Amino acid sequence: MSRIRFGELLSLIRFNDKQTRTERRKQDKFCPIREVFYKIDELFVKYYIPSAHLTIDEMLSLFRGRCPFKVFMKDKPGKYGILIRMLSDAHTRYILKMEVYAGKDERPAEERSVKAVVRHLVKPLEGTGRNVTTDRYYTSIELAEELYNDDKLTLVGTLKSNRKHIPEELKKTQGRELYSSRFLFTDPKTGKAPVTLVSYITRLKPTKNLLLLSTQHDRKVDESTEKKKTDVNLYYNETKGGIDSIDQMTRHHSVKRGTRRWPLSIFFTLIDIACLNGGTIFMKNNRDWNKKKHNVRRLYMLELGQQLVRPVVEERAKNIIGLQKPIISAIESVLGKTLPSTSVVVPSGASYSRGRCHLCLNTKSSKREKDKMTKVSIVCCRCCKYVCSTHSAKTIICTNCENESESE
Repeated sequence: MSRIRFGELLSLIRFNDKQTRTERRKQDKFCPIREVFYKIDELFVKYYIPSAHLTIDEMLSLFRGRCPFKVFMKDKPGKYGILIRMLSDAHTRYILKMEVYAGKDERPAEERSVKAVVRHLVKPLEGTGRNVTTDRYYTSIELAEELYNDDKLTLVGTLKSNRKHIPEELKKTQGRELYSSRFLFTDPKTGKAPVTLVSYITRLKPTKNLLLLSTQHDRKVDESTEKKKTDVNLYYNETKGGIDSIDQMTRHHSVKRGTRRWPLSIFFTLIDIACLNGGTIFMKNNRDWNKKKHNVRRLYMLELGQQLVRPVVEERAKNIIGLQKPIISAIESVLGKTLPSTSVVVPSGASYSRGRCHLCLNTKSSKREKDKMTKVSIVCCRCCKYVCSTHSAKTIICTNCENESESE
């Protein structure tokens, strides 16, 4: 299709009923696209079995227009956008569950808390014994105990120093050596979840103390390396970057277009995420497909786009009279064949647009002379090229003679 037609279709896309939108927006700011968002979100966990290592983090869908829940994050590329919290596979980068931060609503504070967000994201996988890696914004001792006891999931993550129940012995850094570690464990006699707390000195002058939590590791330090990192630290470094990689991949190959409507911006992000997940499933089922190439994801997206539009293109190729040459060339590139010239024959003396006579263009030498030429609407009945009255001949024939020639 032409660019103008594509822009018209984008301007007409809507995701909900306009008649009831105003009333629903008073209770739910995300209502213009909530139904579509969660219909797509429910399908992700349905068609993929993740590994034992999961990650929870946030992704920023870039948007600088007007939005009631737009956020600013100085550490993220682009800084302004809509915050989407995600649960993903730490190794394959497959997104399993999503939740959009839509600002404050009428729900109780407990249901809007960080702990409630994590419990909601891991709900489809509760009882499976997998591990969830989180950063310091989500990690807490209460959350680790609830995931272990109620959901049968383990937790690994970094901790803020102002979290509750962190002993002062872990916070103290005076007299400690560089790359030294301290451990604290839950007393097994209490019957509570086996929480392990680690304090690791990463830098001196100024001293930087890294606090970590785990419910699946014990006290073990890698003495063979210079930095003597613990198992908790090594595991966290291995599994923490899932969402950051997803953010980078969706930015590098994206279908996003400039828009001032935040529901349409979210829709573009959903397409990017669905394409990323689809590519992961396809590569798992076709491990030898373009195995030696480095841009496999880009090749997959090109192949996917061509297969999606191919049925429509084949239908349109049956009658291409009046189509512009760039559109015909695009149709030929998708179908992988040259369309027959008989399909573009234009009736004698008729034309769908105007152009300069191709015979006059051959006689003019300079570009200025060619630009001054008058455009005509008459085309040749054989070659379908524009021709002026000077370089064309008119044949006058009565209807009786025309009927006789047709009968012969």
